[in-house]
Amino acid sequence: MKNLKLSLLSLSLLLLTQCATQQVNSLYAGKYDSPKIGSVEPEAKATIGQAERYFFARDYNRALPIYQGIKSRFQKGKAGQLASYRIGSILYYQQDYTNASKEFSSFLNKYPQSDIVFDVTYNWAAAEFQSENAEKANEVLSRLKLSEVYAQGPKRAEIVFELAAQVSKSLDNQSGAILAYLAELQLPLSEIQRIKVEDSIIKSINSIQSHTELKQLITQVKEERFRNKITNRLAILDLQTNETTSFSVKPSLPNQPTSEISSIKNQGLVNASSGDRSVIGVVLPLTGKFSSYGRKALDAILLASKSFFPNQEDNIQVIVEDSRSNPIIASYAVEQLVNDHRVMAIIGPLSWKESVYAADKAQELGVLNISLSGKEGISERGAYIFQNAITPKVQLESLVSHCINNLKMTRFALLVPENNFGKEYSSTFWNAVENLGGKIVAYDSYTPDEKDFQKNVQELVGLNPKYRKMEMAKLIELKNLQKAKTGKEAKIKLQPIIDFEALFIPDSPKTVAQIAANLAYYDVKGVTLLGTTEWNSDQLYKRGGRYVEGALFPGGLNLNSQNSIQATFIRNYSAAYGNSPDLLATQAYEAMAVVVSALKLANSTDRNQLVNLLQQQISFSSPLGLSLSFDNNRVARRSVPIFKLNSNGAVTQQ
Repeated sequence: MKNLKLSLLSLSLLLLTQCATQQVNSLYAGKYDSPKIGSVEPEAKATIGQAERYFFARDYNRALPIYQGIKSRFQKGKAGQLASYRIGSILYYQQDYTNASKEFSSFLNKYPQSDIVFDVTYNWAAAEFQSENAEKANEVLSRLKLSEVYAQGPKRAEIVFELAAQVSKSLDNQSGAILAYLAELQLPLSEIQRIKVEDSIIKSINSIQSHTELKQLITQVKEERFRNKITNRLAILDLQTNETTSFSVKPSLPNQPTSEISSIKNQGLVNASSGDRSVIGVVLPLTGKFSSYGRKALDAILLASKSFFPNQEDNIQVIVEDSRSNPIIASYAVEQLVNDHRVMAIIGPLSWKESVYAADKAQELGVLNISLSGKEGISERGAYIFQNAITPKVQLESLVSHCINNLKMTRFALLVPENNFGKEYSSTFWNAVENLGGKIVAYDSYTPDEKDFQKNVQELVGLNPKYRKMEMAKLIELKNLQKAKTGKEAKIKLQPIIDFEALFIPDSPKTVAQIAANLAYYDVKGVTLLGTTEWNSDQLYKRGGRYVEGALFPGGLNLNSQNSIQATFIRNYSAAYGNSPDLLATQAYEAMAVVVSALKLANSTDRNQLVNLLQQQISFSSPLGLSLSFDNNRVARRSVPIFKLNSNGAVTQQ
């Protein structure tokens, strides 16, 4: 197999396809948009306008000599750039791929800082591919970075990945084609296109004849279904060659999505690698759907770097990479931070999928990664991966411990949404209760878009008439007697059977307020509502009022804290950014504090020493006013405070 490395995907993307005579798409397929190179020189506008009219009309024979004249006259100007780009495009459309390649190559030499370098680079690669020069096309494509490809938008990125796949296939590099197609699957494709791409991946897997290539490929593929296809292909090759392969896919961890857990790395440390002690990397979503969270976390990290190194001569250099809320870009960002900036450690990302990709890359490269994802399982992907977040297990174990050990509760009920969040939190809560000797006596669930919780409450407290037919018959008889005597309808109804002391509802304050109102309507009294850290918000009381008073939930950050360390952090953050920190900001600040403290203690450029130090379960100070250490699974452990919502909406720590 040809070992062609390509920076386009930041993995070794060995690119794509069929015979080179197949026509490939232009980035402007079917639409001749004007490239974004700025305004041309005033004296060239009239001539450019005439050439553009011919160009848009596809009258290339008239357009070409006009552009050639403009290129000769305005070699250093914007008009010259546009003319050169159009000349190359016309030659491409006329299938003169050799001269089109020369024109695009010349453009990049003359105008390396042009705004349309990406477009020209792609077109050059496409022209080389059409000239049946796949190796050159592969080399040209390697100039494009993954982040640049995604920045073009879904439609254009799709075209680039398709070309990448075709180039790899023409080089008999099926692994490269598969990786290109997998990158394409990260785009919002049409259902038809998604099916085509998935089918292409499976065909490429089935065409691989090398055990070695398949084994290498499976280390780069995250999706479980395709990993299974690779494993099946290995088995088929074994049968065909009577070989026995020692390679096997590591089983998924319990209670985790198999598609996300499938590629857990070696748990040990790799060979020692060194970094720059003054450089810490950060990977956060600063654009995309998670950008608001990413910016909040970044603010806290930068504040921490200044707080711990106030003097200029001591300053830590923080290198920030934008993951664009995309897992593949997050992986690429980790690689760039390690290879280009020699960072000692990397903080972030936030979301589960981004964290998985970043963690796997950090484990591969041997660099400490402290993920801020609150979902269980990230740290289990390798010895370099740590999690600084109040995970469901951490927060719910503290909550249940307080209820059972301090409040002497023993019987609990659950009302949970039918989504992944509800399933994860209810399972964790249930396990915590049983582990501490408590008992779950009632359970019900609802769809995430539910607005009426009457039936759910009725199920929890035995108000469904079908379960209490004898009582209902007596009530109806009593009502009839009362009406016969007084002539009025008696206000008699079944009383709830409340055989639990607390009700756990892992949902938002808005939904909890609706449920609490229904509990009050059915006279469900004396039951303590239990929730998650999401309840640590003024929205809970604003929406639920008296119905949610007395609610208990795990906290972490109390804006009215009497703890001096926590109060100082809140004051400094508010002074710096004009708003109060939330739990995510606190944990991001905390992660930076841990890395800085560990760097001081390790006093070495060896990244492994830094990792070993954190694994020794040393306690670090926290802006939450508590000590923090990492357990055997490299998850941050702390005594999470439990908060109670009082009658005036104030929150007090228990």
